[in-house]
Amino acid sequence: MTSRLRICGILMLICVVASCSRVPKNIISEKKMRTVLYDMQIAEAFVETKNEDFATSDARQTVYDAVFSKHNITQAEYDSSLIWYGKNMDLYMNIYKLVLRDVNKSIELLGDIKPDPLSGDASTKDSIDIWIYSRSYSFKPERVFNTLSFDIAPKMPYSSGSSYVLGMSVWGIPSHLKQKPKIHISAIQSDTIISVNKEITEDGYYEVVVKTEEFRQVIKVYGYITVNNAEASYHRIYLDDINLMKYNYGSKALSAPQDPLEMKSEE
Repeated sequence: MTSRLRICGILMLICVVASCSRVPKNIISEKKMRTVLYDMQIAEAFVETKNEDFATSDARQTVYDAVFSKHNITQAEYDSSLIWYGKNMDLYMNIYKLVLRDVNKSIELLGDIKPDPLSGDASTKDSIDIWIYSRSYSFKPERVFNTLSFDIAPKMPYSSGSSYVLGMSVWGIPSHLKQKPKIHISAIQSDTIISVNKEITEDGYYEVVVKTEEFRQVIKVYGYITVNNAEASYHRIYLDDINLMKYNYGSKALSAPQDPLEMKSEE
């Protein structure tokens, strides 16, 4: 009798775990997707660094195929999973935050020195560019991963009420593009998250501004710029001069006038 009860209990537990899964059976699981995306990030960086050696799509595909082989999945399984996660963006971004953290840990293990924007004195500066990634990026239809994410967590919290301005030059947006690139930026203050979203509709310079609450320090600033991978009706979309300015509360620099004809901004 005890054995039968134990078996029933195990079966019930399996059913509960299975019913709690947020991912369909034919889609790569969250845990596995995290490791696959990590390796795809490494593969993308490798291809970009050795661009001359991987000038053709066939050459690049050999690198991606090596990742698929390592994880015992096919290109079709990966593509269909990306499409599903693309329709469940909150879940996808939760996974990608972990991937970004894994990548950053790997960089730290290599002995890279963290830049000033993450150090404690960054909070005291009236204004500082806290962007720690490449200043340029290109979206390509043939690329398996078309999201530029950022996750900036300083060693000491940024000052209360500080504002963040994500700016970039964009070109290569065709007028017929149905699904426009999207910008998302968030700032975390203890249990509060302040977010701003913006769509990139045409070539030009864009700014997205996040103003935080006056009496809470900022723990982290994160976000992404993304192009829907199902949209292939463009040649290249380029981002350049990417910057993320932090302004302390009451900073005069934040309210400096800009040329409205050259600026597309949103708060």
